Amino acid sequence: MEQRVLKDNDLVMLSDERGDMPQTRRRLGLYFRDTRYLSILELRINGQELRHLASSCRQNAVCDIQLANPTVTSRDGMPILARTIGVERNRYLLDGFHERITLYNYNSFDAQLDLELNIGGDFADIFEIRGLERKQRGTIIEPVATDSEVSFQYAGLDGIDRTMQVSFDTKPSAIKLEPQSQILGQRPSTFLPDATDITITTMLRPPCAKITWNLTVKPRDPLLLYIHIAAIEGQYQIEHVTYEQGLSKACQRYKDGCNECTEIETNNELFNNQLERSLLDLRLLQRWTSDGPIPDAGIPWFCCIFGSQSIVTALQTLMINPEISAETLHHLARHQGKQVDLSNEEEPGKIIHEMRSGEMARTSEIPHAAYYGSIDATPLFLILFAETMKWLDDDELYQEIIPSAKLALEWIIHYGDVDRDGYVEYVTHSTGGIGDQGWRDSRGAILHPDGTVVPQPITLALVQGYVYRALVEMAQLLIRKGEQKYARDLETRASILKQNFNRDFWLENNRYIAQALDPQKKPVENIVSSIGHCLYCGIVDEDKARYVVTRLSSPEMASGWGIRTLSSRSPNYNPMSYRNGSIWPYDNSLIVAGMKRYGYHWEVEEIISQVFEASAFLPYTRLPELYGGFHRNREAYSIPAQYPASCVPQAYSAGSAFLLFQSMLGLQADAASKRIYLSPRLPNWLQHAAVRNLRIGRKPLNLQFERQLTDEETRFEISDNEAEAEVVIPPR
Repeated sequence: MEQRVLKDNDLVMLSDERGDMPQTRRRLGLYFRDTRYLSILELRINGQELRHLASSCRQNAVCDIQLANPTVTSRDGMPILARTIGVERNRYLLDGFHERITLYNYNSFDAQLDLELNIGGDFADIFEIRGLERKQRGTIIEPVATDSEVSFQYAGLDGIDRTMQVSFDTKPSAIKLEPQSQILGQRPSTFLPDATDITITTMLRPPCAKITWNLTVKPRDPLLLYIHIAAIEGQYQIEHVTYEQGLSKACQRYKDGCNECTEIETNNELFNNQLERSLLDLRLLQRWTSDGPIPDAGIPWFCCIFGSQSIVTALQTLMINPEISAETLHHLARHQGKQVDLSNEEEPGKIIHEMRSGEMARTSEIPHAAYYGSIDATPLFLILFAETMKWLDDDELYQEIIPSAKLALEWIIHYGDVDRDGYVEYVTHSTGGIGDQGWRDSRGAILHPDGTVVPQPITLALVQGYVYRALVEMAQLLIRKGEQKYARDLETRASILKQNFNRDFWLENNRYIAQALDPQKKPVENIVSSIGHCLYCGIVDEDKARYVVTRLSSPEMASGWGIRTLSSRSPNYNPMSYRNGSIWPYDNSLIVAGMKRYGYHWEVEEIISQVFEASAFLPYTRLPELYGGFHRNREAYSIPAQYPASCVPQAYSAGSAFLLFQSMLGLQADAASKRIYLSPRLPNWLQHAAVRNLRIGRKPLNLQFERQLTDEETRFEISDNEAEAEVVIPPR
């Protein structure tokens, strides 16, 4: 059964397609600041489950659900046949959960029905839901009811009282409170994504309230009920509005957010839908901070600031809205590492990996209140800073971020290079954090081909790529700002790094780049997709790049739905795994950008087409966090297999659509010189594309692209050029 998702800042709702939250569906619920308040929500007619007809959260601001009754008996003994009572549920989030339930009677007589709503709240921490065992919990207080409200409360171990208030515009006929009870249920034994161990255990059913309305629904006369659920942490207060007022405000927020972005329109409606979906998902995932709105990573497991994913999302969306990048830079700079603290992997200048606000983080059961266990977030922060300056050329932003950027450079040189060999590697110190600190941070992702675990310190190839690009881009930026000596030092480091990288990571027998180096600096000889990130960063020598591109584009890696994370020839390959053979849209977007950088236009078109065609089979044409890496059978009907534990939506998957489109155009900005660089090549399924309100230095311009049928070249026109930008066509 598919899940339905809504989000408003810190508040997240996941239900099944009927709008319910049964306890058996472990991830479902209403979450606020890493705590699940509402864990059980079940709507019944005369005690029976409703039949699902249709449901959608397509516009993200609102969820609409159509249900029908099973065959039931009216209170007066009259049989009511199935599908003669329509039930519509419309809901949204705005400082709380708001739902309107509308009942329609399509019989010729009055229907006397009992509408029942079961509500319970377990106040579980997000890490607890993911399977992390806790030695103790706070106290769940028995609910309290009035004639039109039920209040649930939890006294946390962190000293914070959390309250869930459920109120009704129509007074219920009865409210029955049920105490906490024990039930048997299934739960994962670990929260790692690839975990397969499931244990049967005694689970607690939290205190519940059974709310009943004894209704008489007249024929052709809709009956409406309104439910409001507020999640309150401590003294946090919410503004009470009517259902209609809140709905209007929630929808307007989405319109305003989309209107602030560059508009893209093509002749392919499916591709237009994918771009629109990605834009709506980015808006859905926004979190409002003191520095402005910043994208959370993904729903449900990563509704938080997540350093590397927030950075990559900002990089992917520079052409859509560079303000996302500016705000992300400000927020990450504010939380940059200041001291050495092995318990949470903090070091001076290091960029944060993950920030959590739940009970387990506050009580230090996990180190994630401010967790720095990421080897790639710091160089990615520098890349984002340099790229944002190319788009905005904002002196004020430069002055605000450059101190943090220099601290990040110092971290790379003094802390990132653990063994002083010129490479950046990682060693995990925190017992409660992440074992592997690169992108492939799940269990069993860094293995030798024979399946043995690679010990630490581990020197990842893609991290050296990020460091190289960070050094080069920062050197160019500093030269423009008059700091030549500092810049020359960075250029020298970058040159040495590139030379050593192409010597030490190159696998001559495989004509490919090693995934990593082990502690003895011996190559880990896996054929992995993330080597394409090295193309994105420009660290690969030209003569080696052609072999890398050829391998990435071959059926061994490119499944027909996109590039797999691991070669299908590897003994560790599993298309259903989290990172050892699955397909990640974000991964593909950076690989494609790298291929474009080296001038491999045909391969760019092919991989973009594969990912685009996969989206056609996915709900809402939405690119999820990942999907299965099964080979596409073009002679039989096959579809991409969704990964069951995938975050949907996911920020840098939503951002992927825009970076893939940017790679089609070969679009790069240089606001300081008032230039844009273009090497456009539309695929054969796009004949026309228009880009409006593209901002260079915060001033707009419009672009039109046409694919010529005669020679398959893509021509372009520029108009409304308030940015006064010159177009440069790089040599091919």
